[in-house]
Amino acid sequence: MNINVPEQPVFLTMTRADLIKLGYSPAQASRIIKMAKELLLKRGLGWYGKKGVDRVPVEAVDAVLGLKLSQLEGAPSGLSAVKEELS
Repeated sequence: MNINVPEQPVFLTMTRADLIKLGYSPAQASRIIKMAKELLLKRGLGWYGKKGVDRVPVEAVDAVLGLKLSQLEGAPSGLSAVKEELS
């Protein structure tokens, strides 16, 4: 029996370690993640106010840096972003 499950959106996320792999210093990577979390909080996503949350959407990091990390040459190998499905 085949069950058709609708495809759910996939989100690319990143952590401080991912930013370090891209060449940012540990301090810079921490500040970028912190700024991305603050941006998400301003957008009404209270989940990112928790201390233990260390993974943010790539789009938030893009907004902080003014870049499109997913479009950088070599990004898939340097960016170990995790695909997370909504559940």
